[in-house]
Amino acid sequence: MDPVVQVVLQIGAVGAVGGLVGGLFASSRSSLVGSIIMGVLGGIAGAAVLRIAGVRPIFEAGEGFSYLYAFASGLLLGYVVSASNK
Repeated sequence: MDPVVQVVLQIGAVGAVGGLVGGLFASSRSSLVGSIIMGVLGGIAGAAVLRIAGVRPIFEAGEGFSYLYAFASGLLLGYVVSASNK
């Protein structure tokens, strides 16, 4: 498998955990799967945008992606979407 695809899958998994934590912080009764999906999307998108912008990764996952940026982006999107579904 291509190394970039492996890194994006890892970033998606970290974003999923971030989305789950964000959904829990929002204290909403929205779906668990929805929070995880929003975390995956937010994690991949946030890490990709920051990589394209040239921001140096803090905890590098490889290929210029950062685990920390993926977690933070997933957490943010999971929180915002879960809080708006109350």
